[in-house]
Amino acid sequence: MEEYGKVSIWVGNFKGANEFGGYMEEVFDKEGDSTSKFMIDFKIDYIDIQFQEVDFNNQKMSLEDKLEGCSYLDTFSDQIPIISEHYNSVVCLYNFKYSGLIKECSNLKYIGYFNYKED
Repeated sequence: MEEYGKVSIWVGNFKGANEFGGYMEEVFDKEGDSTSKFMIDFKIDYIDIQFQEVDFNNQKMSLEDKLEGCSYLDTFSDQIPIISEHYNSVVCLYNFKYSGLIKECSNLKYIGYFNYKED
């Protein structure tokens, strides 16, 4: 659900960039509506991709390290929970407050939504 000033974050592990890319890739139907495996798994109807950041790296990293480079991180990093697991993938949806209905699916886990501020 769109909500200004919120960022929803998922983290996970994929075998490779192609697997992650295929999972996030938008597919358009005859009417021009888009969907992806990510959207289907987490029951998300619409994503404005201009407010989406995704990253895959072959090396698994701590959540803190994985989020480095994410937009506006300095405005919400203090809200991120401490998680001891390591990940190679992250999805950030800005101006989006995910309902949290589905916490984990396929290779991703939803960690929450957080307040952020644009510079």
